[in-house]
Amino acid sequence: MVKAVKGVLLECDTTVKQIVLNLNKRGNFVIEDLDDTHLFIEATWVEQLKYELDKILDENSYTVSAIDEKDNKRN
Repeated sequence: MVKAVKGVLLECDTTVKQIVLNLNKRGNFVIEDLDDTHLFIEATWVEQLKYELDKILDENSYTVSAIDEKDNKRN
């Protein structure tokens, strides 16, 4: 008997893929790890995954603030 699973093909770079695989330890939503840049994930997890990735990537990004710009002008 064939078993069908509804999923979404996720294409990303290797760094984001590692973040997704770490998130998978909490939710177990990855159906298949296809290659270096592709994962097959459960369709119901797409919105939650987008939210979690945005949160993690925002934490790890640097933004220039007005205070930083003033400090650079003094130097």
